[in-house]
Amino acid sequence: MKKLLQFFFVLFLLLNGKVNAQSMIDVSIGTSHQDNFFTNLAYRRTMSDKFRIGVEFQYGAPKYRLIEAKPIREGYAATFAVPLTLRMYEKDQIRLDFYTKAGLRLQGVIDPDKNNIRDSTLTSMALNFEAGLLITAKVNEKLNLQSGVTFPVFYQFSPSAIFENVYPGMLHFGGNYLISEKNTLFVKTAFGAALGGGGDTQKFGWSHQVGVRFSLGEKPNANFIEPSF
Repeated sequence: MKKLLQFFFVLFLLLNGKVNAQSMIDVSIGTSHQDNFFTNLAYRRTMSDKFRIGVEFQYGAPKYRLIEAKPIREGYAATFAVPLTLRMYEKDQIRLDFYTKAGLRLQGVIDPDKNNIRDSTLTSMALNFEAGLLITAKVNEKLNLQSGVTFPVFYQFSPSAIFENVYPGMLHFGGNYLISEKNTLFVKTAFGAALGGGGDTQKFGWSHQVGVRFSLGEKPNANFIEPSF
């Protein structure tokens, strides 16, 4: 865990070292099929007119998560990830972006045997990977609408190796509105079929969230808001 935090800290310093790049901070809250609520914090850096990289942290209060394909309904869940976006096409009011994200998911529950003594913990770690395409349509100078599809995969490697969750197609919809020269309000929703854990996991996934993007440099470009399922 210490090495992981060091890695993300070093990556943050490297991203922040590019003087001419635009940087953004996204802060959002939401709810999903897995969490009663979650918070998401992301730092993103525009490295060129087509390429963006960042670091992302998400923390949730579990509602129905899985360890060893068995449900947990309390505890904690945290994800550290590195998202990348590449603009592939843009003409008139339409933009197409390739999006991918890789990271590590940690989760656990105290007192898994429910004896009210809190004398044990059950934890798991998983690698997560996601890739897909998003289309952004510019409605006017302030408002954009988005839709797309990604394919998230969560592979638990501790305490044992198992495909925890696989989403064969997560549909994304949302929009963003420039509320000031430096700030953008956004909403996101995602849903799709789910499988994994030998057939013992959820059969459907969804997520809803709302947040604000803060620009730390030049006037923000509201054309693209990354998903954060």
